[in-house]
Amino acid sequence: MMTLTEKWKMEGLKQGYEEGLQQGLQEGLLKGKILDAQELLIETLEEKFGKVDKELENKVKSIEDLTILRTLIKKAMKYESLDEILKNI
Repeated sequence: MMTLTEKWKMEGLKQGYEEGLQQGLQEGLLKGKILDAQELLIETLEEKFGKVDKELENKVKSIEDLTILRTLIKKAMKYESLDEILKNI
């Protein structure tokens, strides 16, 4: 039979595990959204301007703020040149 202390310890471990799992899932979902937005921005720029060079691709892939990525995606079709977007990253 488990003592009260052992029971509390097990409950604490279980709660910690569940909170850690939930946090990991949240972080994973956010990382997935960021990767998708980076790829969508690159594809949008390629559609409008043709091949995107490695420098710009690396800059886009270094952006980890989803709000910034979404803003750049919305503005991407308005840009007149790739240089213009480079100035905004």
